[in-house]
Amino acid sequence: MTSKPKRIFVSNRLPFHVDAKSGNLNRGSGGLVSALLGVSLEDPFSWMGFETDPATAEILRTRGSEIKNNLQCHPVLLNKELYDTYYDGVANDLIWPLFHYETSIAEFSRPKWEKYEYVNQLMAEEILRVAQDHDTVWVHDFHFLLLPRLIKKINPKIKVGFFLHIPFPNIEIFRHLPVAEQILKSLSHADLLGFHEHSYLSHFNECIKTLLGVESTLYKAHFDSHTLHLGAYPISIDTAAFKTRSSSEVVHSLTNTYRNSKEIFQILGIDRLDYTKGLELKLRGFQRTLRKYPELRGKISLLQVAVPSRQKVPYYIKIKEEIDRLIGNICGEFATTDYTPLQYVFNSVHEETLMALYKRADAALVTSKRDGMNLVAMEYVMAQDVQTAGVLVLSEFTGVASMLADAVTINPWDVDCIADAIHTAYRMPLTERKARMANMQESLSKYSATQWAEKFLDDLEKNKTSKNLNSCCQLLSPSSDQWPRHLLYHLQLSGGRLIVDLDGMLNELQKRPDVSMILEQMRNALDNLHEELEIYILSGRSKEYLETHFGDSHFILAAEHGAFCKKPGHVWKNRISSNLSLWYEEICTAMKAYAARVPFSSVEVKEASLLWHFDQSPKAFAETQARRLNQELKAAFANEPVTIHRNGTSIEAKAIECNKANFARWLMQNDASEIFTICIGDERSDEELFLSLTGKSLSIKVGTEATSAQYRLQNQKQTLRFFEELQNFFEELHYQKRDIHA
Repeated sequence: MTSKPKRIFVSNRLPFHVDAKSGNLNRGSGGLVSALLGVSLEDPFSWMGFETDPATAEILRTRGSEIKNNLQCHPVLLNKELYDTYYDGVANDLIWPLFHYETSIAEFSRPKWEKYEYVNQLMAEEILRVAQDHDTVWVHDFHFLLLPRLIKKINPKIKVGFFLHIPFPNIEIFRHLPVAEQILKSLSHADLLGFHEHSYLSHFNECIKTLLGVESTLYKAHFDSHTLHLGAYPISIDTAAFKTRSSSEVVHSLTNTYRNSKEIFQILGIDRLDYTKGLELKLRGFQRTLRKYPELRGKISLLQVAVPSRQKVPYYIKIKEEIDRLIGNICGEFATTDYTPLQYVFNSVHEETLMALYKRADAALVTSKRDGMNLVAMEYVMAQDVQTAGVLVLSEFTGVASMLADAVTINPWDVDCIADAIHTAYRMPLTERKARMANMQESLSKYSATQWAEKFLDDLEKNKTSKNLNSCCQLLSPSSDQWPRHLLYHLQLSGGRLIVDLDGMLNELQKRPDVSMILEQMRNALDNLHEELEIYILSGRSKEYLETHFGDSHFILAAEHGAFCKKPGHVWKNRISSNLSLWYEEICTAMKAYAARVPFSSVEVKEASLLWHFDQSPKAFAETQARRLNQELKAAFANEPVTIHRNGTSIEAKAIECNKANFARWLMQNDASEIFTICIGDERSDEELFLSLTGKSLSIKVGTEATSAQYRLQNQKQTLRFFEELQNFFEELHYQKRDIHA
């Protein structure tokens, strides 16, 4: 009997910890723990994470279900030294700063990266011991960027979701990573990849297009036989529970304690001591406020809580020293005997104390330089009493800024912007504060942390696992059962058309596209078929090239991926309806400029398309220049009727009509009698042609690569044999007809 699929969550640490003094098992804090443990699960589920202490690991393994029914904790034991290298040496010293745009402090060490790879491999092995076919594995965060590929290459039937809880940087930042392509190729194996915000999703799409040459829509990318689904899933907090806890009598009493008799506008900052949080920017902005608006002196104050983090790391020590210096300067400049402009707490605070501080604060000030989401902003909003509402002043570089439209947004690097926002918050009428806060609370109340988790899991589990595109049938002889019966039936009934991709099929590809050799045997076989089938030679080559090599043939020629079409004895038909002048000359100029700077590269100029070839150029230099040109062209001409595509060692810009799938659809739309269509090709670009076929049609892939085609031929030799078998079939059909008439 087959067991029911189960869910397995994977994070750096497990959701519980063991109290060192009492030995009690306590639930961990943080949005992820609340979100995943809040998911309604009737069936048993597992959570996997690292543990460095064997005794603690055993407690977690045996007692995890005491806190959450049906939960099985799977601690993966790791020695302390290895854990520290993977966690501190790579996750925190390389990935964390770089993904937060702090490239100057991102440290890459090949030996440390190899330890990160090894630790990911260990986790993958543990997952594969637990997971079975069709189980769901949800991997969390930058500690496990290599897990999707490690899992899928062993068992592709496991559903793998990956969620990144930090920003995904733009390509200019991301490609600083020496292992950038390795990370992208790993993430591409996931079934669903989630980000907090659409800008992070767009950055990922740009990276796979530029670095891997993979075209994608906003929410989907195809990697050979695998489809990667993408999505933006902004995480939230447990809004209802947080609202309830912040309204307790204990919190209410603490809030009143923090209110002093003197009316003062209290600004609150709650941040972990981390360079991404912009604490020094906040202090400079507050200092600028008191200088720019002297009337606010004595009327506003800042309470900054900084939660200690990585206190032994030199860079964090430096940050604290800078903060201590700024605090001293502010207090020295503005403090009086009866006015304290700034209070500073370098410690963590109890949850009830934190909620009381939220409720008391007239404004919350968030100045993150980069933040995946920032749950502090959400907590402040949900803790507020709308009747006495405060103001949220929020960095535009937080993920949550895209959700809370009623916050006062700032650029934290602009001290005047911070000062003006604080001044605005101070002067904002109560009616406006109430309206803004009510809108933000309503927005957050509709989307809790648990709903976030359930939405991601629902999207992951409803997606079908990728079709095995290597499963198409091998095409043998007409007498074999592997031959499609409907092909023979339709060919007997009314004949049909054959669309053949030129390059690689009729041409033996050389390093330079203008010195290809015609395969005469293949051409002769097609010549013999032209009376039975309409033969279309479809190519990315120019009209002139096709005329030179096939001008005297019986074939119908389709140049530049079908943008131009010519029947024997006729003139060329131009299918271009878009405006080439919007992009052609400028892209040609750009490509020629790159050709001039990259040795042995060249530009192939055609009527509706341009190709920059760099296959003979110095590899490393050409790759760098190709990435740059590809990115520049896509950004500059995103809204023009042109497709920019990187394919191996060339970059092509072509009119939107230069498209094989577009050409095939055009042919079939103009059919009066739905002619049976056979398409045969061996290039990756032929996949779009195969996918476009509808109705009476047949697609054939030549080669061993993964494909969406219905049938496969292994090589050119089998393709030649296929053409010859078709000719034999038609000859036999003619003999049968003559016998009937006789």
